[in-house]
Amino acid sequence: MYSLNKRLTLSLAASLALFFLAQTLMIGREVEVLSEHNLISRMKHDQEALLAALSWQPPAQIKIDPLRIPEIYERPFSGHYYQITIAGVTVYSRSLWDEKLPAQSTPVARDIPGPVGQRLLMLAQTVSLHDQAVEIRIAEDVSHVERTTSAFQRHLLLFAAAAVLALLVLQGWLVQSGLKPLLRIRKQLSQLEKGEIDRVSIATASEIMPLVEEINRLVDLIRLRLDRSRHALGDLAHALKTPLSVVGQIIQRQPESADMAQLKEQLHGIEQRIDRELARARTAGHAPGGSWSDPSLDLGDLTRMLKQVFPDTRIGLDIPAELKIAADREDMLEVFGNLLENSCKWASGEIRCRVRAEQEHYVIQVDDDGPGIAESEYKSLLVRGARLDESRPGHGLGLAIVNEIVAAYDGEITLGRSAELGGLMVQIILPHP
Repeated sequence: MYSLNKRLTLSLAASLALFFLAQTLMIGREVEVLSEHNLISRMKHDQEALLAALSWQPPAQIKIDPLRIPEIYERPFSGHYYQITIAGVTVYSRSLWDEKLPAQSTPVARDIPGPVGQRLLMLAQTVSLHDQAVEIRIAEDVSHVERTTSAFQRHLLLFAAAAVLALLVLQGWLVQSGLKPLLRIRKQLSQLEKGEIDRVSIATASEIMPLVEEINRLVDLIRLRLDRSRHALGDLAHALKTPLSVVGQIIQRQPESADMAQLKEQLHGIEQRIDRELARARTAGHAPGGSWSDPSLDLGDLTRMLKQVFPDTRIGLDIPAELKIAADREDMLEVFGNLLENSCKWASGEIRCRVRAEQEHYVIQVDDDGPGIAESEYKSLLVRGARLDESRPGHGLGLAIVNEIVAAYDGEITLGRSAELGGLMVQIILPHP
């Protein structure tokens, strides 16, 4: 699984870095070209000034009017130099001191070694003066221009880096803002799972609304299929129970024999198998949102029915009135019904049922004062059809059904000896969704 934010950030960072790097190199190159162009223009202007200040007196005398040329050519090693040759006679600028400018074959020469390690840009021009060929070489140190250009490029790179960081921060904020509707949908899905809401309801962008609509359509479909399944199973149970009951009555009227005993056993197995499969199919597990069980209300009705069947058994309930379990109501009725009915069958006269909510889970505990069971039998009781006493209905089938429902909710069931009543203690832990 990858992070959309990280992927977008890396893609944008790479794109911006390449863009700003190319832009910096291009601008830096343009600045170099522009600087050199301006430098050459100024040097040509100086060439024209030198030519205007130049006078030739045959046979071999060159004079230059110092008032008509820039003073910088008079300072030694100033970085501005000229060299003029007429009819084999050469004069040098005072700034050259004892140095000479090298010969060149092109009008413009770059990276020419100059005095005191300077790097020169040199122009050479040949003109005619008094019917004499005049070669004027003029050179200038470009080190200061290169330093200025390099500084500009560094500043441009720093600006580009700052711009990239700013754009990445902005892009991160935009992505987070764009994902907020999905985070709200995720929160509502969590609420839907807990039963706090029954549909996802959020005002969001038109691009995300189809997702919300599909989620709600899926929730409705799950509810519809669950209801249909339960109704169909209920109808099937009624359809099967009646013929099986008739068959059982016919068998009861027959004389006892080995065949009749085998028929009774097989019929009892069929009834158990039907009960098991119906209970498993009715289990909703992590049902869609809106499913809540109210133990204080549901157990009140359940205990009243059980007292009609077991009038001599006291059933004590310890359930906070405000407690609600985020689980399917039918599942919880199945759990409590099996636990209490099993305890009533085995209890000597008292049952206690407690339900409480802790930080991360719900705890359901049922104790009875019956004979209890050996610790070695705990595991077998949670297996389908296990029975300690074949003469009366017992813990086996009911606890196995409870175990399957609890497993559907990722819960745990524990059997033990009741410290208060001395009989069987059944404790169930169901995690909060």
